Amino acid sequence: MKGFPKIVLVGGGSVNWSPKLISDLTLTPSLQEAQYVLYDIDLLAAERMARYGEKLKAERGLNCTFIGTDNRSKAFEGADYIIITIAVGGLDAMEPDITIPDEYGIYQTVGDTVGPGGWARGLRNVPVFADMARTIESLAPNAVVLNYTNPMSTLTKTFYEVSNLTTVGLCHGLFECYEVLEQIFKLESEDDIKVKFGGVNHFFWITDLKIKGEDGHKLLRDKLNGGNLGELIREVCVDEGGFHSEKWVTGELFEYFGYLPYVGDRHTSEFFPHYLAPSEGNLEKYKLKRTFIEQRRIRKRNNTKLVERYISGEEKLPDTRSRETAADIIDAFEQGKDFIDVVNLPNTGQISNLPKGSVVETLGIVNANGFSPINAGELPEPLKNMVLPHAVNQSIIVEAALEGNLEKAYWALYNDPLCSHLDFPKIREMGKRLLEANKEYLPQFFTK
Repeated sequence: MKGFPKIVLVGGGSVNWSPKLISDLTLTPSLQEAQYVLYDIDLLAAERMARYGEKLKAERGLNCTFIGTDNRSKAFEGADYIIITIAVGGLDAMEPDITIPDEYGIYQTVGDTVGPGGWARGLRNVPVFADMARTIESLAPNAVVLNYTNPMSTLTKTFYEVSNLTTVGLCHGLFECYEVLEQIFKLESEDDIKVKFGGVNHFFWITDLKIKGEDGHKLLRDKLNGGNLGELIREVCVDEGGFHSEKWVTGELFEYFGYLPYVGDRHTSEFFPHYLAPSEGNLEKYKLKRTFIEQRRIRKRNNTKLVERYISGEEKLPDTRSRETAADIIDAFEQGKDFIDVVNLPNTGQISNLPKGSVVETLGIVNANGFSPINAGELPEPLKNMVLPHAVNQSIIVEAALEGNLEKAYWALYNDPLCSHLDFPKIREMGKRLLEANKEYLPQFFTK
């Protein structure tokens, strides 16, 4: 008889991810007697989140257990599910990802997926993910791995390159599109929306959209009547993420290509050569807000205080589910039922005109057989032309990081559209500075 599952949160001390994931998991009936292991290199942070879990347990009358640990072997051994929410080097390592490209006319809004920032972040995370994948496979070969860490495509591909673990990359971008469409069309439920979509993480396109069975792209154009989609979105939606994206990029892309892109302008803009470079004035033109590292530090301090207030009882504990789907996925495995979700998986043909093996984002079925992508067909030619360089680049970054091939790493940076205004010597100079700033996390390049 199957026992209660062991669920491990890697980066379990995170005050951004862990509070909502733990709350979601413990609100799920099939997971209310699970063993939860909060694994983090920061033991105090892990133990804090274990106390938060115990608070939820007491409040909800559950029989689950919570352990905070910095012992990797103890955490992974016999695990059934592993959720990853880490950032190698933390905010200190991320700071040069933003500040160094500034000097070369590249003003990244987020810097965690593509562009020079995503390139550097990927290279320093790949060795850690590769080592983690091998360790998990040795200690828990049947574990299901859910990755939330960016760059999503790059790091999910790393697991597939070095292990046979059942792995998926998760992101909530499509649900942001659903929220916008619900508001525009005053829908009662996202069940009224049916989509076929595809691309890479943070850069996908809805190629077929139905609103209550009707052509959703046509309905959008009719509603706009020649206006800008960004203006319509701003009229009906509030950016609850706190980044105040005004959707000018979304509006422009819909106008020129006729398909709805991911509505997260701060991510989408980083996949193009002109929104964030070569002049900082372009950010103002498209109303794009940057997230500087100091803002992230403030947010982390504020979230830490919030968790402490939850634990002390000064703040009411959350009592509703977030829009993340980790709990639904684990529940589907535990209950032996089907669940349809957004999945980042190696391309086996679900997007027929993107390279095989590159990690792509589509809908997929989750069940006891693992993760099965749903066929999205071909991307229309103009959309494919925009997505293709990034799908190729992300695979090159993984290869370069695993091989310790410095020249291959530079090839990926040369090919990144955000660098297109720079000549090769300048791109290489910028790349070298980024690598030097990450030296302690790049043994594959700096250890003889």
